Amino acid sequence: MTQRIKHALLPVIATMMVIAGMTAGVTANTNIQFPTWGGSGGDFVAGPLGLNPAASAGSAPVSIQVPDASVDAEVELNQIVDGVMLDPSGPYVVSWYEETGMLGELDNVVMSGHVDYWEVGPAVFYTVAQLGENAQIQVAGDDGSTYTYAVEWVQDYDVAELTPEAIRDIVGPTDYRALTLITCGGAFDPESGQYLSRTIVRARLVDSNVPAASDVAAGAESAADISALEGITDAADGADTVEAVPDEVEAPDTTAQLAVGNIATVTDNELNMRASASTSADIVTTLSQGQQVSIIGGPQDADGFAWWQIELEDGAQGWVAADFLQP
Repeated sequence: MTQRIKHALLPVIATMMVIAGMTAGVTANTNIQFPTWGGSGGDFVAGPLGLNPAASAGSAPVSIQVPDASVDAEVELNQIVDGVMLDPSGPYVVSWYEETGMLGELDNVVMSGHVDYWEVGPAVFYTVAQLGENAQIQVAGDDGSTYTYAVEWVQDYDVAELTPEAIRDIVGPTDYRALTLITCGGAFDPESGQYLSRTIVRARLVDSNVPAASDVAAGAESAADISALEGITDAADGADTVEAVPDEVEAPDTTAQLAVGNIATVTDNELNMRASASTSADIVTTLSQGQQVSIIGGPQDADGFAWWQIELEDGAQGWVAADFLQP
């Protein structure tokens, strides 16, 4: 899994950043000014994130599929350098900016792709502007996880009219697990070689499949055990050797997590199961402590909670906060 430390978001827009142009595969910038939250300029300041933010526990995206836009592409690691979001390296690859959110984080995962490309024609994000509400976007992580997002909205923004506040809303951190896709749109200005608008696709996480931490740890331990055995059995000729017999280890419990398809147990009595992921949604029924439920959807973030969609033995469905469930 890729590990990296995210830069703290500066509290004021003292330094600005520009996103590199995604127009027909050229690298001239678009002169869009963005709030700095990952550039190399500026000093860190004390605040809620602290001077030394912890390494992220999320995973880095490695591929993306958008069936309704015929997107099936690799995701490359890209960076914000001196306040500039660098261009994707080619027409058919999607860039993820490591200074933004990672998969699984309560944050905004920001990606970009070309709409077209010199001497190539239509590129990877050629039809993302046509996506409808709830269109599915599937992203795979470097740890074997998969995340499914549903499109919330698609909107074109005139470059000349973008304000710092609007830009922050588009590419800045979010209070829910969001995915933002950026590409060029609108009219093309042949004099500047730039598109005059940006197409923004915002999506919300609706489902995830994350491997249990025990699986990852077991894999690492197995590799270490094999290396140790090879070191013992490959002793020089004539040297005494000892046959190492590894202890029998129980298979890891891959169900010990909150995930779609798994069973969870209610940890609180008189827990409200609601019609949607909100503390203000209608109450479908009340659950009892120790009651087992099937997780069929989620997580979704709302009202300060992560919510899972569940199904009861009688087929009733609803949403409960993750705080009151255990694997």
